[in-house]
Amino acid sequence: MDTDEETPRNKGGRPAGLTNRQREFAKFYVDGRWSNAECARKAGYAEGSAAQHAAKLLDGRSFPEVPELIKELRQARERKYGVTLLNQLKRFDELSRSAEEAGQFSAAINAEKIRSSLGGLTIDRRESTHVHQLDNMSREDIAARLIAIRKQYPSAFPEPEMKRVEDAKDRTVTVDIVEAEFTEKDPLPAGRKSSKRGDA
Repeated sequence: MDTDEETPRNKGGRPAGLTNRQREFAKFYVDGRWSNAECARKAGYAEGSAAQHAAKLLDGRSFPEVPELIKELRQARERKYGVTLLNQLKRFDELSRSAEEAGQFSAAINAEKIRSSLGGLTIDRRESTHVHQLDNMSREDIAARLIAIRKQYPSAFPEPEMKRVEDAKDRTVTVDIVEAEFTEKDPLPAGRKSSKRGDA
């Protein structure tokens, strides 16, 4: 019996299933620490063709089993690790220590700041500093500040076209028109009309 005939084949005619290099590539890829080409190199692909191999492994057509494995590994990792407070605190501690060991003190300090913030030791209050300035200002100070802002940014405050009404005749005519419309339409029901006006 020829074993080659019994081996299942994929669409491209290659033996179905994953090779050890493809499995290793998927593991490195899911780790998310390296570029695609570096993942291929670490998995054992040749230096000169690692980028091309990585592209083929990820395209979903050449080796469809690899993206499926990557998806499975990601799901397993999410189930195992999840994004929890404890895991994040642990990760930032690791980052801080490795940055400090490498002499990258700025990165270590930033990791520690984030870690202490996640742990609830520090509170970032930058976002509320401007809101409370208005509480300490008087009404006159606020009006003066608004006038200064309008002068500084006139395009932000377009002047609306307004007509000043100074003649009392214009106003009474308007009131008479409004009252006439209501009496013509008679919006009140008959029962309410008599109780309101006292005509009953």
